[in-house]
Parts: sequence; structure tokens; C-alpha cells
Amino acid sequence: MLGKTVIITGANKGIGLETARELVTRGATVVIACRSMVRGNVAKDDILKGLKGNVSGGAVELAYLDVSCMASVRKFAAAFQGRKIDVLINNAAVADLPQQLTDEGLELTVATNHLGPFLLTHLLMPGLIKAGGRVINVASTGHHWIKKASELDLEGDMKFEFPRPLRTLEIYVVTKLMNVIFTMELHRKLRGTGVTTNCLHPGVVNTDIFDPMVSHVWYGIFIRLYVWAYAKTKSEGAQTSILVAASEDLKDVSGKYFEDCKESKPSPLSQDEGLAKKLWEISERLVQLQPHERTI
Repeated sequence: MLGKTVIITGANKGIGLETARELVTRGATVVIACRSMVRGNVAKDDILKGLKGNVSGGAVELAYLDVSCMASVRKFAAAFQGRKIDVLINNAAVADLPQQLTDEGLELTVATNHLGPFLLTHLLMPGLIKAGGRVINVASTGHHWIKKASELDLEGDMKFEFPRPLRTLEIYVVTKLMNVIFTMELHRKLRGTGVTTNCLHPGVVNTDIFDPMVSHVWYGIFIRLYVWAYAKTKSEGAQTSILVAASEDLKDVSGKYFEDCKESKPSPLSQDEGLAKKLWEISERLVQLQPHERTI
């Protein structure tokens, strides 16, 4: 990764931080894109401390990004105009938050997990094309839970303003399906550009993304026990992201879903091209994609 530029959203903690740490060790300049500059600075110092004596040439940059806010995404991307980007890892995500709308009228979990990465990928595409780069979307095996297209609430602009059996957790797994669908459609649209795109399930990883879930009365105990028994460490959870970002064997591989550092099979629904086109069109409208932003 020597001399390569990598942008990782949400890299101030969890598997994003561990991915950043490893790629910097391998010589990359990693941009930590996150909301909390305090945590971001702590993460940056932690990575640099571990680099002492390492002559890889890696470096760390820190930049503010609230991926749930489209205005913030646009401001962040503007700072990278003209810059070559070798890898974009859409890693930041939230889970099991109460259903709520942002100031821009978007459902918060959908904005964070899908719409923000969708817009960010568009805006950074010129830099990715310049580098022949890679787009990596961190999804989840939970996308297999969604069996019907109607569960994406495309007709309701993905606001989920209706009763759901799994309440807020259901919105999370739907957005993870959106990540996989987006990856597959992006792959189709990027043919011939030199840019590849893949998605992955990092595994069940013991991070604070589970914190909202364990407070629920009826499934909180199950989540806590499951994480205790089966969860990977943050470093283990980062390994698939690192592989897809750095492996020379995967430099021409695109449109795939990975799990446990190997290619895996995504859900049948994620392969529905008609659904993918519809999701793409609605996403363009919701982020208010402008003509000059149509880079894909």
C-alpha cells in the first residue's frame, strides 16, 4: 500500500480504526473521516504511536465528515477534488437507533448507512478513476434476513414510517442489503473505468455498534450473550476489509461479496437488477444529486 491514499469513514474506532492502523503500517496515507474530531485525534495519535520505528512511509490525515448529512458529505468531498484516491472504504454505520428524520428529511439510519456512502462515492469517483481505485462497502450478513423488496420501503422514500416486527433493528439490516445492492449496481456501471467495487461482512465484531441493542428487554440479553460467545475482536473483524483493500490478487475483482476473507454468496434479492435500478434512482433523488455530480 506504499504511496496509496485510502479514505475510511468511521475510522476513529472499531474495525475502521483497526483497518486504518494496518493500512498505515503497510505504507498507505489513510484519511480518517469521522464526526468526532476528539476521537479522531485520539485514533490518529494511537496509530502514529504504533508507527515509531516503522519506515513504511505511512501517514494519517484527519477530516470531519458526518456521513448522515449530505451537506457535510459535499463539503468533505470538495476538499479532495483533483486528488487521486486509491481506496474508499464506506465503513461508518449505525444500528438500532430510533426511527427519526435528519434536518434534511432523510431517515437517520438510511442516511448514515446508505445515502451518505452513495453520495460520497459519486463525489469521489473522479479521484478513484484517476487511480484505478477500489470502492469497498462494509455490509453485513444480516442483509440475508430481508426477503421481500417491499421491506426496503422504496415507495415511502425509505423513511420506514410504519410498524415493523423488528422495529429499529430491521432498518439496519435493510440498509445493509442496500449496501450490497449498491455494490452490485455500481459494479455494472463502472465497467471499463478501471475502478472496482466489492462489499463484505466483517463478521460479528465486539464493537459499540451493539450498545443500543443490548438495552432492549426482549432481545438485549440474547445479543449480549451472542456477542460474548461468538464475536470477533476488532482486529479480527478488520481482516476482510484489509484483504479487499490491499490484496493484489483482487485488483481486478469486482462486484463480489466477501466474508471471512473469502468470496461468499450474497442474498438472491441483492442480485435483482430491477430493484437495484429503482434503489439507485430513488437514492439519486433523495440526495438531490446535481448534474455535475453524476460521475458514474
